[in-house]
Amino acid sequence: MGCKLNSLELWHLRRICDKNGLDYQHIDNTLTYAENLKHLRSLVEITVDERMEEWRAEEQQYMKEYALSYYVMCARNGENKSEETGPPLQPFSLAEYIESQK
Repeated sequence: MGCKLNSLELWHLRRICDKNGLDYQHIDNTLTYAENLKHLRSLVEITVDERMEEWRAEEQQYMKEYALSYYVMCARNGENKSEETGPPLQPFSLAEYIESQK
């Protein structure tokens, strides 16, 4: 099959190995990132703080990759997540916006 891991995933797995004193041989290139991560976690005890740090990093990555979805979600909830635009003037409807652009 070939390597299922991209370079960022491999870097993160190696970082976990370095942090916990594990050999890189525990990383299996025939497995997915999630499978490798599960295996490495089974070998070490991860603290709550480490888990929270990982979740925050994943949340930040999600916000970068899905910025429009995040913006629309905040607009629908009446929240302002942009210092440039200020508070929302009215509830936002993506469907109405799309119709108005036709």
